[in-house]
Amino acid sequence: MSIGQICTRGAVTVPIGASLEEAAAKMLELGVGAVIVTNGSFGEPAVAGILTDRDIVRARLGHSGALSAISVSVAMTRDPLVFDEDETLTNALRALRARDVRRAPVLGRDGRLIGLVSSDDLLAEIAAELGALAQVVERQGRGRER
Repeated sequence: MSIGQICTRGAVTVPIGASLEEAAAKMLELGVGAVIVTNGSFGEPAVAGILTDRDIVRARLGHSGALSAISVSVAMTRDPLVFDEDETLTNALRALRARDVRRAPVLGRDGRLIGLVSSDDLLAEIAAELGALAQVVERQGRGRER
């Protein structure tokens, strides 16, 4: 199974020039804990970073101004881990662990942003695969008992 098959499509994005207030409002409205920060004014925007709800809290505690006065660029994680859609589940797990992150943008074969994959997505896929394997083992065990 590839990352492109399990990622959440249509990831939520905000432009790099947005305020933290705008990003937080969008996150709240759409019920997400992270947004992909994009830059570029022509064509498809490029991934510039990732911003989590935790980043917003840290930025707020570190600045005395209102969230509307703090740019997303101040709080975001720059140079985020990014996966190609063909990346394997195993390699993605290794990369997430090596970078100590829980989420990563996913790019299509054409280099455009197609989604976001999280450790929760990977865990759900692994659990489903383990469940299928457990069913095989259980069926084989019943056959030997007869």
